[in-house]
This record gives sequence, structure tokens and C-alpha cells, in this order.
Amino acid sequence: MTIFVGTTIEEAREKASTQLKLTAGQTIDVKVIQQPRHGFLGIGRREAKIDVVVKDKESPSASTKEESKEIDEVPSNIKDRELDPAEIKRRQQANLKKVRETSAQLVDYLVTVFKELGITVKPKITELEAHELKIDLETAENGRVIGKHGRRINAMEQLSNTFMDYHGAAKVNVVLDTSNYRERRRETIHHLAQKAVTEVVASGKAVFMDPMPARERKQIHQELESNDHVKTYSHGREPYRSVVIAPKD
Repeated sequence: MTIFVGTTIEEAREKASTQLKLTAGQTIDVKVIQQPRHGFLGIGRREAKIDVVVKDKESPSASTKEESKEIDEVPSNIKDRELDPAEIKRRQQANLKKVRETSAQLVDYLVTVFKELGITVKPKITELEAHELKIDLETAENGRVIGKHGRRINAMEQLSNTFMDYHGAAKVNVVLDTSNYRERRRETIHHLAQKAVTEVVASGKAVFMDPMPARERKQIHQELESNDHVKTYSHGREPYRSVVIAPKD
């Protein structure tokens, strides 16, 4: 067994070709022993490893040429046909499997990151769907996990969404929670919005609320969209984007 290492499979292959000094009549048969992984923010990185066997080139047989021809002649409109229900189900199951695998990696990542912050957490997946992932962070230090005004847990949540997308589980909405913080925060946002509405109606002037994550802004927009006296819109750029509640007329 001849092992070659590189940051990518292609780099390992190039090293093998160079070191083995292949002749024009030779090629290499590559078996991947370890897939490379860049890691996330430097954590979990590993190199590619391949096993290489030198072989003499063989001229393609007639049957091989014919098979290649048949593949090339597949009508292009096949790929444009609508997917049947069985294919749709297969893809949904494959996507769910990817989310399940990546969520397990995310759990390990969260443990590692919080450990670096000096906080012990035990992430528990409470809901897992093709596009929704909820994780409860069990800990004896809820206040440190949440952070001032929820900044830490919101930042970790945003990082978790990026992690899922980076590892191939795209468009998955990750929600991090601890000690029922999200529900308590939802109630707080409701009361803040109602208080702001009262102020707007009384003064006739717009109220600029404190910056908050997209989920909380969406809650305010939805709660007040049918209000006859005020209108809402978002203002500013992330992470300082906030909701403005203004008189409707």
C-alpha cells in the first residue's frame, strides 16, 4: 500500500504522479482512504489520504466505446422532465439524512465552542425536519449561554445556520434555545411592541425599537400588520437592523 497525503484529493493525486515518475504508458489507480475536511473556523480540519497502485494503460474496448456513445446520446430533454413522486420522496429522504448527519456534527461543534468560552453545555436536538432544526442547550449557566440581551445565543444561532449551510445542509433554519428562553423572549417582544404602539398613537411620532434578530422583527411585523393605527418597517443593516413603528396616516 502506497499512501499519499494532500489538502485535497487532487493534490494528493498530483503528488503521487510526481513521486512515482509515471511513464507515458502508465496510469494510477486511486483509492480514497480519507476524505479531506476543511473544518469550520479551523476546528475539525483533516487532510486527504489516498492509496495508489500503478497500472499500465489499456486501450478502450469496442464495448466501452459503445457504452460511452450510448450515454452521450441520451436525449437532453430527459433531465427536463418533471420528477415523479417516487423521485421527490427519495430526494426528501436524502435531504433529511443529510440534515441528520450534519446536525450531529453541529452538536459536537457547539460543545467545543462553548467549552472554549468556559461554558459546559449539553445540546439536545428537540426537533429535526428537512428545513427545521431545534436544539436545546442544557446547561447550569443559562445566563452566560444567553448573554446580554440574548446576543450570545443569537450569535451562536447565526453561526449554527452558517455551519449547516457550509456542510451541505442548505436552507435549514436552526433555532437554539435554553431554559425556555425563546418563549419568554417572544412574550417580552409582544409587550414591547404593544407599549410602542401606545406611544406612537399618543405622540403621533414613530418609535425606533432596539436592534433585534430577524425572527423577532418578523414577530412584530406579523403582530401589527392588521393594526389600524400603525405601520411597521425595518431600518438599518445587520446586526443593527431594527423595527420602526410609525403612524399609519
